[in-house]
Amino acid sequence: MKELRGTATALVPAPLTQCLALVEAVDGYPAWYPDVVRTVEVLERDARGLPIRARTELHLSVGPLTKDFDVLMAVTVEPPATVKLVKVGGTAKFDVIWRLRDGENTRLALELAANLDVPRFLPLGGVGDSVAQGFISAASAELVRRARTPTAAIAGDVLPKDDVAVE
Repeated sequence: MKELRGTATALVPAPLTQCLALVEAVDGYPAWYPDVVRTVEVLERDARGLPIRARTELHLSVGPLTKDFDVLMAVTVEPPATVKLVKVGGTAKFDVIWRLRDGENTRLALELAANLDVPRFLPLGGVGDSVAQGFISAASAELVRRARTPTAAIAGDVLPKDDVAVE
């Protein structure tokens, strides 16, 4: 097992509530980040209807690493604005923590911590930050699109991609 860690942040012109709704609804990830989150099957929902346990199929292809993962994740929302996705079962680790902070623009921050079953000699320097940045960029782009087209945010539609400034 090799350890993979990464962080990334961005400021987005969207309200905190909209940002939180995007990242806590893990079943929507394949719509706005299909390059990595191939499928999400919600296995259990809370009283509000939000996913709390889901099976995810992830595809990582960064630098020397190309690998598919089938991961059972527990999803926990910690008010006011933290969402944790933690791998359930097994010895491998795959944890994603979203931390949002309200302001003139909402700050999105993502922390990734994983232990991957990859060859020892495979260099992973910078791969964790690249994966984290990919999630932040995709979420930021989706939030910007929803802000520009309010009906899409309500309907949950995914619109064509635009460029997004990242912190």
